[in-house]
Amino acid sequence: MVRGASAALVTLALALVLTGPAGSATRQETSQTILADLADNGRLDGHYTRAQIYRALDSPSFRHFEQPATTAPQPPSQAAPEASTGRGSVPFSGLDLALFGAVGAPLLLLGGSLGRLARMKPQEEPG
Repeated sequence: MVRGASAALVTLALALVLTGPAGSATRQETSQTILADLADNGRLDGHYTRAQIYRALDSPSFRHFEQPATTAPQPPSQAAPEASTGRGSVPFSGLDLALFGAVGAPLLLLGGSLGRLARMKPQEEPG
């Protein structure tokens, strides 16, 4: 009985060790298939899981497509105005915080007092 259990455990461990490299080769092949499918017409025609697509897009062979091939300077855009080099404005002035305090503090006080009134026991009448 012990011999059979130990043999099954050794077989299971050996199977797990040997399937690791085979699984990574399959992942590499799947990534290459996805990239080839994307390169032929610019869209994915096959059925792939999200994990497979994200793995393919994160692969080193795809990263060189994201970088521009040439380092030619881009002409300046006419639509975007240039940022002023003068005195800048602060994006958060504290006005929002003051409004939250002015509205929130009385609401918190009102809620606390209503909770206290709800917990008070009525006094017994003498009788």
